[in-house]
Amino acid sequence: MSIKPIAITVPQPSTSRGQASHISYDPVNERLAYVNGKSIIVRPVDFKATAPVICFSKHICNTTAVSFSPSGFYVASGDESGQIKIWDASIDAKDKSTKFEQPTIKSEFQIMSGPIRSIAWDADNSRIIAVGQGKEKFGHAFTWDSGNSIGDIQGHSAAINAVAIKPQRPYRAATVGDDFALVFFNGPPFKFDKSLRGHHTNVVRDVKFSPDGEHLVSVSSDRSIVIYQGKTGEFVKRIENAHNGGIFAVAWLPDSKFFITASADNSLKKWDISTYESVQTFTVSEKVTVENHQVGLALAKEYVISLSANGNLNYFDYSGKLVEAVKGHQAPITTVKYDDDSLYTGGADGKLFQWSVQEDGPSALPESATGHTNYVVDIVKVGSSQVSVGWDDTLKLWNKENVSKSIQLPAQAKQLAKTSNGVIVLFENKIQIYTEDLSLVSELDFTFSSSSIGVVSDSELLITNTTTNTIEELRIESKSITKTSKEFPKMRSPPTLIVVSPSKEYFAVADAAGKYTLFKTSDASVVTTRWAFHSSRVYDAKWTPDSKYLISGGLDSGLFLYSVERPSKVVKYPLAHLSGISGLDWLSYDSEAKDGRFVTTGLDGTIRTWEVNISS
Repeated sequence: MSIKPIAITVPQPSTSRGQASHISYDPVNERLAYVNGKSIIVRPVDFKATAPVICFSKHICNTTAVSFSPSGFYVASGDESGQIKIWDASIDAKDKSTKFEQPTIKSEFQIMSGPIRSIAWDADNSRIIAVGQGKEKFGHAFTWDSGNSIGDIQGHSAAINAVAIKPQRPYRAATVGDDFALVFFNGPPFKFDKSLRGHHTNVVRDVKFSPDGEHLVSVSSDRSIVIYQGKTGEFVKRIENAHNGGIFAVAWLPDSKFFITASADNSLKKWDISTYESVQTFTVSEKVTVENHQVGLALAKEYVISLSANGNLNYFDYSGKLVEAVKGHQAPITTVKYDDDSLYTGGADGKLFQWSVQEDGPSALPESATGHTNYVVDIVKVGSSQVSVGWDDTLKLWNKENVSKSIQLPAQAKQLAKTSNGVIVLFENKIQIYTEDLSLVSELDFTFSSSSIGVVSDSELLITNTTTNTIEELRIESKSITKTSKEFPKMRSPPTLIVVSPSKEYFAVADAAGKYTLFKTSDASVVTTRWAFHSSRVYDAKWTPDSKYLISGGLDSGLFLYSVERPSKVVKYPLAHLSGISGLDWLSYDSEAKDGRFVTTGLDGTIRTWEVNISS
């Protein structure tokens, strides 16, 4: 009996309004690294590839910066607390059973007392400069293995946004920040050489040395590009109004003759260093929107990759054609449903996605519907469409192309359910029934608090009563809802989740402590209370089609497969998602072979695919 991971679908980069989002590119292994929540994501440049993927989640707070070492063996990542972790990102031949394991941390240091915004390695893979918004200092230069200081990063009067180190000896470094200045350093040890002010009139977002070390370029929210001499830091040229919006990122081509800039005007521009003229424009969208602001940039061998503010990774070929826009969740995923060979997910930011399910994991379809303004609570399938509900107190009917109907709800919904009578919406103190086109049919108020609903039949519903720690039965007759007088045994603590088996013979109820009570539906008798392996609240659970097993996940990040026939026998997989499991659903299950596949979603923003075998 085993649960084995087989694939992981990673989230898109996190973005912050008004801030550049630095994407790191590894030319040795053709990989990208970026931040998302508390995780660092490493994925192949090839958007069609699914492996190898790394989801590093050992930071205790949100990550803010990441950088590959030039060798590609190590990654340095920083977070909001000012801590730097250097970890092993080398590619090995690990089999699929260990592919979710966390990389080994080689060293970690507390660099400053505020968020780190940028990290740069020297060409020897031995020295690092990290900069950001500290209280005592805005940057620190140190050796990656011992943490020994190798200079002072001084000269700025406000937070530093970016840092770059010249790739050849003698090393030079440059930093840019919120004080509109560029500061140039000699080293190592890195020492202040000069501060160049007056060339930018707004916050400077990014800075890069050319690969040959001859030039240095900085870009700013004032829409200008400033070029300096790479070896001395002397001012060379200012290009005004280079874009129609602020410029967030800059990157050099390997030949050192051209560089590309990314701007809030929804475009990228390629510049000739010999003429200081733009020679090519890459347009993400003709419509200028905040979502399409280009806030990050990486130049791979085959693609120019830019990051939109909405998290999309835009892949251009070098002729300027947009080849692919890779989409996905940026925020924690809050719910998941599988139906008709498609996976539907909702996020904490209100985004809804439809995914095609493939052997190597889910893949987002080209179109998606953004149905809610914040947290998506639940999704159910209705005909060829879906109905979703969110914390914006709206119920929406949608397909992958558009939202066809939206209605305002009287309160915040807890859960959705589907019967032949229509769509059932559970609130804390109310339940409503809507037709499939979202017309209100019936409703019932109750005096207790509820958090979950289970459908036994088209006429019988079960809901949790967290006021008296028990279960209540509701009847639907002629489209009206009534509460019956049927009594159920009292739970040990407030019940939070009800899941009815496909055969309708059983229903399992999880309480606030994560302990299950398994009931018989016919007479409400207790079958077992031995499903007690979770250590905290359960968020989701699904029965196998034969009603013999229940897969469960929750806040404690563990996966547990419970058996009706052998209640004391449980299959465990701890730390399936390091931030907690928010949802799960079966993709396939063979009752005779007793094996199958299922997916889980987590607060880490990932979708993970698993194989389970319970034949032994």
